[in-house]
Amino acid sequence: MEKWSRQSINFTVRLGEISLLTWSLSARVLKTHFTKLPAHPAVPAELPELFRDSVDVVVTRSHPAESSLTRLSILPQAIQYVPSSYQRYWVVFSGDFENYLKKFSAKSRNTLLRKIKKFTEFSGGEIDWKEYRKPEEMHEFHKLAMEVSQKTYQERLLDCGLPANQQFRENMLMLAAEDNVRGYLLFYQKKPIAYIYCPVQDGVALYEYVGHDPEYQRWSPGTLLQYFALQCMFMTDHIKIFDFTEGEGAHKAFFATDNQYCADIYYFRRTWRNFIKVILHASSDKLSRAIVQVLERLKLKTYVKKIFRSRA
Repeated sequence: MEKWSRQSINFTVRLGEISLLTWSLSARVLKTHFTKLPAHPAVPAELPELFRDSVDVVVTRSHPAESSLTRLSILPQAIQYVPSSYQRYWVVFSGDFENYLKKFSAKSRNTLLRKIKKFTEFSGGEIDWKEYRKPEEMHEFHKLAMEVSQKTYQERLLDCGLPANQQFRENMLMLAAEDNVRGYLLFYQKKPIAYIYCPVQDGVALYEYVGHDPEYQRWSPGTLLQYFALQCMFMTDHIKIFDFTEGEGAHKAFFATDNQYCADIYYFRRTWRNFIKVILHASSDKLSRAIVQVLERLKLKTYVKKIFRSRA
């Protein structure tokens, strides 16, 4: 049972980026990193035992899969629901940073260097960024990163920016004492404009919280800070992998050295209440996808997204 973590999770029904309903569920979540899981998903043999003590749902996130899984299945012991499937991206720290840069095409390397040059000129001749890792440094990192997080759409629209609560800060300091956390900040004229927060688990740095000040969007601050963060991590033996975590994105695909098709798999206790929750979630997701497809055909998706986030 030690490979499963008991925790409370939010199961949210959304229409695009708008939250409609949220249930807090008692869950058991698989802790094993996806790179150590088999290629073929299977129903956990211990599922009945995992449902003990009023657990609502058993969750396996980012399970490797060779092809798409059935979205909804009624099993003898559970409702199996696959809310999302995606390519998962990561960087393996083998060799040095200069060798890593060779993975990019000449055009991509030139694009990176051009962005660095433009921001250097914009900043008055020098780029100001910093890595944080020690307990005494993480206090400063959290304070400055919060200034950025509060301006991001993740915070304003999705309520998933960098946490400000005491529990998070205490955990951050505990990780720092064990050299198991990294924080990165990019500055413009002493003002923080982008941050990355990465806890480290068993040599894997997780891309957990990230954001940038939308005022500086044109200078690609997130891309620049990602470049410098990876440069730092290549110089340590402590971190073996940088994991971009769940979800896809051009940024992740651009920097990654490896990728794997994965699926999030939820096993709900078989009740009518849970069945209704799953149907609502699946229906809203289907409607969201249909709206996105229409906007893409009309070439309005990017425009609508920008307008919506700017007014959030």
